[in-house]
Amino acid sequence: MLAKEWDKFLNLIPRLRKRMHETSKQNKVDNPVPVRLTPAQIDTLYTIATRPEWRMSDLSERLQVSAGSLTTMVNRLIEAGVVDRSRSQLDRRVVIVKLNEAGEALVHANRQQFMRNLQLLTSELSEEDQTRLAEAMGIVVDILNKIV
Repeated sequence: MLAKEWDKFLNLIPRLRKRMHETSKQNKVDNPVPVRLTPAQIDTLYTIATRPEWRMSDLSERLQVSAGSLTTMVNRLIEAGVVDRSRSQLDRRVVIVKLNEAGEALVHANRQQFMRNLQLLTSELSEEDQTRLAEAMGIVVDILNKIV
């Protein structure tokens, strides 16, 4: 039974992304950092944003990519001006990456835009459905946090 529900959920994601993208195009707000990033770069940027700093080896493990692939990705984010790289003061062999001010501003602006778009999209729902969705999302997040 659970596999069937997961399948239904996973099939909704592309449709939800399309609706969110359409809503985003209609309600565009200027980004404080005018950069264009690929979906993989955005994923990396958002993962970096979950901690004050990351060791490259830990980030590679979290993203499940090779060290070489991650180095290329981080180089592009540095070129875009949103990430800084440095060596650990304790162990010079360790490479540290973190968001810089521009990266923090970009992540914040993108999250705010996402939330505005989501609110616009869900405003089409009845108040009862909005409440049910919020409760269901809370339950899903609580359960998924137990396994990831």
